[in-house]
Amino acid sequence: MMIWLDEIGDADRLRVGGKAFVLARLRRAGLPVPDGFVLTADEAIDGDHETTLAAAASRLGGAAAVRSSAALEDTAEASFAGQYRTHLDVSARAVARSVEAVRRSAADAAGYTRALGLDDAPAPPSLPVLVQSFVEARAAGVVFTRHPADPGAMLVESHAGPGEAVVSGVGHPDRYVLDRETGKLREGAPRGSLAAADLQQVFLLARRAEELLGAPQDVEWAIGADGAVLLQSRPITVEGEAPRDPRIRRLTRANVGEVLPDPVTPLTASTVVTFLEHAFRDVTRRAGLLPPDAPPFLFINRERI
Repeated sequence: MMIWLDEIGDADRLRVGGKAFVLARLRRAGLPVPDGFVLTADEAIDGDHETTLAAAASRLGGAAAVRSSAALEDTAEASFAGQYRTHLDVSARAVARSVEAVRRSAADAAGYTRALGLDDAPAPPSLPVLVQSFVEARAAGVVFTRHPADPGAMLVESHAGPGEAVVSGVGHPDRYVLDRETGKLREGAPRGSLAAADLQQVFLLARRAEELLGAPQDVEWAIGADGAVLLQSRPITVEGEAPRDPRIRRLTRANVGEVLPDPVTPLTASTVVTFLEHAFRDVTRRAGLLPPDAPPFLFINRERI
């Protein structure tokens, strides 16, 4: 069965899958979600269906994006992020082939399913596939409506052009930290891929999605010719730890002790420890996990020098 996003109701969750169901809710609430339809799991593609599918894709008025929408996908227990194949900028006559390719990628997600202990979860015999209007993005990325290291902030990751580089983990996205209540920029690249007006659009859409869905969200977005659109929204499946009292420091030599098991000379301490400190701070900063007032990772016990 083919169901357009605007036709999806509350009873269609299992038939259309997690991604399409959430996007239909957001679109119904008036948020900018590209138009599209779902080919449900029970729809097999033969010659006649291929013609019907091409005609439906033509109604979108341009190229299409073809993505999975599994029943267990984008839930609070499992995101399935990156487990299924995605085809972008697909012509109407090639949509059927892309649908089959996305469905074949379901086999690749079997290991992920087993790792989460979901083997016995009820699942449809095939994979629902979402076909939407393809957005030619000048910038795209993701936003975590609750920063993993700071509950009072949002974390935006952005890349010029399509957002697959951000979602797939390829390349180094621009990162922006926004105040969660006001959207005010706390940290960010001054010459990055997003202007202030773009950041404000992303912030407002992410807040609206979180309010509608009732939990912190991992939101995929793109900015095209008509402004920002929402491409996906799912609950954040891994919450950051509650912030600790900054006066409390937990000390361990577990990692450094493997590298430097014995007392070191002052020269080694002043060079190697400085190098390690820089490395730890650089990695956590790039991951968006380093607070501005973070204390040093390492300190020297001078009684043993």
